[in-house]
Amino acid sequence: MTIPQRFACLLVPVALLAGCSTLGGKREPYTTYVPRYTAPAAATDAQAVDWQLAIELPLTSAALDSRRIAVMPHPGVLEVYKNARWRDAPPALLQSLLVQAFEDSARIVGVGTSASGLRADYALGMELRDFAAEYLDGAPHAVIRLNVKLLDYTSNRVLAARTFERSESMGGAEAADAAGAIERALDDLLPEIVEWTLGEGEANWRQRPATPR
Repeated sequence: MTIPQRFACLLVPVALLAGCSTLGGKREPYTTYVPRYTAPAAATDAQAVDWQLAIELPLTSAALDSRRIAVMPHPGVLEVYKNARWRDAPPALLQSLLVQAFEDSARIVGVGTSASGLRADYALGMELRDFAAEYLDGAPHAVIRLNVKLLDYTSNRVLAARTFERSESMGGAEAADAAGAIERALDDLLPEIVEWTLGEGEANWRQRPATPR
């Protein structure tokens, strides 16, 4: 089966750039970027929850499930920055930073990755749709877009769902500009996901019959 023509432009630039590091047997140096999360000041009247939450590894496309930093210079054309990498692929980065964001909120003690062995009451499932530099109206922006679902951990039933997105001006066109803008976008986006998840989870928790752990 041949690749449909409308997808060919997405694959070729990535493949060409990926080969640069091995051409002639020489590996080119690259910079590794490690997005950090800075939590906002905790609200003094924020209520803690008694239930536990597992953060699942986000699903995403093969193009985004890579340590290479993606950039979309034109709609439908996906490339990567040649001499730059993320510390981990975006799904793993997002999962780790989300766990930190929930912990830093000081509103939930029982939170961890789905692989941590946590006896969770709820799970947070995600589909990462964008995590890249994109040119919007001719200017480079870092764009993060993901769909989030709160799941009953025992039945896997979806209790609530919402799409979150952020677009942050990069101020430049280099990989360092993209990494900085992604970090700023995460600082805005993650607290919003935490607040929504805790609100939806607590509303459902109050309707549940009491059961012993």
